[in-house]
Amino acid sequence: MSEDLEETPLECLQRAIAIVGGQSAMARACGLKQGHIWAWLNKASRCPAEHVLGVEEATGFEISRHQLRPDLYPHPPAVTDAEKEAQKMSKSSDKKPAPQSTKKSGGKKDRIKIAIYGAGAIGGFLGVQLSLAGHDVSLIARGAHLKAMKKNGLKLLIDGEERIAKDCFCTDDPAEAGVQDYVIVALKSHQAYDAAGRFKPMLGPDTAVVTAMNGVPWWYFHKLDGPYKNHRMESVDPGSWQWTTLGPERAIGCVVYPATEIIEPGVIKHVYGNKFTLGEPDGTTTERIQILSDAMNDAGLKAPVRDNIRDDIWIKLWGNLCFNPITALTGATLDIVATDPPTRILSRSMMMEAQAVGEALGVHFRVDVHRRINGAADVGPHKTSMLQDLENGKPMEIDALVTAVQEMGRLVGIETPYIDAVLGLIQQRGKVLGLYPTFTGMDLASDKGMEEEPVLVD
Repeated sequence: MSEDLEETPLECLQRAIAIVGGQSAMARACGLKQGHIWAWLNKASRCPAEHVLGVEEATGFEISRHQLRPDLYPHPPAVTDAEKEAQKMSKSSDKKPAPQSTKKSGGKKDRIKIAIYGAGAIGGFLGVQLSLAGHDVSLIARGAHLKAMKKNGLKLLIDGEERIAKDCFCTDDPAEAGVQDYVIVALKSHQAYDAAGRFKPMLGPDTAVVTAMNGVPWWYFHKLDGPYKNHRMESVDPGSWQWTTLGPERAIGCVVYPATEIIEPGVIKHVYGNKFTLGEPDGTTTERIQILSDAMNDAGLKAPVRDNIRDDIWIKLWGNLCFNPITALTGATLDIVATDPPTRILSRSMMMEAQAVGEALGVHFRVDVHRRINGAADVGPHKTSMLQDLENGKPMEIDALVTAVQEMGRLVGIETPYIDAVLGLIQQRGKVLGLYPTFTGMDLASDKGMEEEPVLVD
């Protein structure tokens, strides 16, 4: 058993995570959400007492409880025969950081063509993983980020190592990428709306468009059973532009859970998470979604296919619709909004209104409101994307996160006074600063900044 007493408990925890295979692997080993492992590293700076033995076991006893928490276990434990055997098995296993398998369901294709429209922090993370797994990846971006990718490839910093994708085709012109099997849209909602007209050169008869975005997607009511089937969402798709230009039959839903950041042009830092939940609008498991899920899973990502993707959309939307505008209005970070009584009460009130709207549309909320708020508080002093956009003078993503919920409430006849009030305030704030409305302007991924909100629920 390794016992380097020069290491701090945090350094030992970091090494334990690396041994297991990263934050997501440690989360699975301990039966936790990936965000909890991030919180161990960035908030507690040590392994929680209740998980010390689990972490020790997950490393094959290569990292001991004494190393992880010398305050609780001051004396190195004796190594049992079972622990010695576990160490041997752990050390003999061949762990590869970037899975290279390209096996797909049904054997129809071993290599698929995927364009990432908006290869910023999240899109770039996807692109690196899929490219290193052997797929034909095109990255569509702009500016200094694009220039750096063309020159040096796209670098991903993850789990203490560097991964560089050098075989991606990098461009700012979708026509150069050509027809794709999948177009993954990793933009904000208003950017995707503006970009829809440029997708045509990438769309063949069977090309799927994967909406890897926050908020209510433009195709939300496509094939939704009930009286609102095929209703068009004016708040996120004015004039049904995407509905008619792209076609809802191409859409695959995707809920994004990782947090990533562009730290310099061409370099992405992975913060935590690897989950991208997928779902067809009608809930079926089609060949196209299974192929995509298998490709992402084989690339070291976690891409479960849900039979009701709208439930997952709402779980993330549920927090974003209140935390984003409240942080932007107050300047407070996520932990403060979720714990300070006045803003916590306001958040809860907005979330209860949203839950009533969602349930009227058939959504099942599998966590309660307090657990969702507490999960946000656990993230720590994080600035939401809306607050970051406001501070950086960028258009704010208000409509997909808040206005769409108001529109849905009016559609089903449910009043939303708290949502209406906060929406009115953040819209006015955006107008005063020239950051709203947002259905015009640049349509490619930003060169810097945090891409996604941390989420601590499945």
